Amino acid sequence: MKHYLEKGNVLNTAVSKKGIYWHVDHCLRILESVPDDLRQSKKEDFAPKTNLFKLVIMTFKWIPRGKGISPKRVLPDEAYLSKNEIEQRADHAYHQVNSIAELPEWSHFRHPFFGSLNRKETVKFLKIHTNHHLKIMRDILKGS
Repeated sequence: MKHYLEKGNVLNTAVSKKGIYWHVDHCLRILESVPDDLRQSKKEDFAPKTNLFKLVIMTFKWIPRGKGISPKRVLPDEAYLSKNEIEQRADHAYHQVNSIAELPEWSHFRHPFFGSLNRKETVKFLKIHTNHHLKIMRDILKGS
């Protein structure tokens, strides 16, 4: 993501309504907050869901564009989207993600559509989600 941050806050509305900085910041907010959710989870609260949307995304490692709805806590505040602010967030996100391996296997994250994802599924989801936004950023730069 650092590579995209270095390109500047490029916007290409044919690809996305949001610019590069928004996508980087959003990914980092996810990478910061989900490990905390895993850390705070309780074994007895694990409540997985089975649905077609989850099955498709987790199997094909693909998220359709423009279909997701993110919780407000992981939506960037566009008034504070500076390279410096995002770089500070990146350091924290890096340490948060690296802490996941230390958590118990039963740790889980409650996804708004998928229900509870165990630690292994959560790591897979984080990779899928991050790659989804990396593809969008790549397409923003191609078309600009």
